[in-house]
Amino acid sequence: MLFTVVLSLLSVALAAPLQRPHPECPLAFVLIGDSTTYSANGWSRGFCASLSNVDAEYCQDEGVSGATTGTTFESGQFDVDLDVIRSFVADGKRTFVTVQFGHNDQKIATPESMGANLTIMVDAIREAGGEPILVTSLTRRNFNSDGTINDILGPWADETKLIAELEHTKMIDLHATSIEYCEARMNELLSPAIGPEAAHRLNGPATTDNTHLNENGIVVFGRMVARLVRSVVPELVLVENDTLDYDLENGLPAYRRM
Repeated sequence: MLFTVVLSLLSVALAAPLQRPHPECPLAFVLIGDSTTYSANGWSRGFCASLSNVDAEYCQDEGVSGATTGTTFESGQFDVDLDVIRSFVADGKRTFVTVQFGHNDQKIATPESMGANLTIMVDAIREAGGEPILVTSLTRRNFNSDGTINDILGPWADETKLIAELEHTKMIDLHATSIEYCEARMNELLSPAIGPEAAHRLNGPATTDNTHLNENGIVVFGRMVARLVRSVVPELVLVENDTLDYDLENGLPAYRRM
């Protein structure tokens, strides 16, 4: 189902294009998405805390619990997002905008429907002077009996990657990276991973909640997102955290050292 976005499209069409700040300007981030982005039990707080050369007031979480790409338009939230982007750009900040959807779109909409809405978002973010970064969904930590992730988000992650390619925009593959980190180690020749027991210790607010994050999970996956963003925004400087970086790179349970 392709959601109706007439009012949002009209507001975008009437908005005058904003000139994008010079690449050497100070950085800002606006984080758009669902509850796996939202600060309460998503990665946004851990992400913002990982940034060294971005002032705290210019790392703005706009995630909404339960949001789909369609409801983000219908509720007026995307108009709010665009206002924040324009405000940061007007302040002379080079404004990057992460966009992560899939968890809720997967329940009610086809990947193609989500992709159509992501395309509209990318174009509107650029019109507002921002630089979009599409983000594939954080994995749900549901496991098969062999320790692999029982993944049903793949088609929506693939659609996100397709839209990034078609729109020539930045993209980070949080979906694949978080799966690789969480899946059990099959043998020492494969990429190291933490496995189900350790992955579930990042769950929150309930220990059986395999979608959202507790405080440890917020730190771990927030740092993961920050490292991925740095790979496409080399100007970004991260707060030093050698211990957590080592754990992420080597598939070690990071909660041991929190």
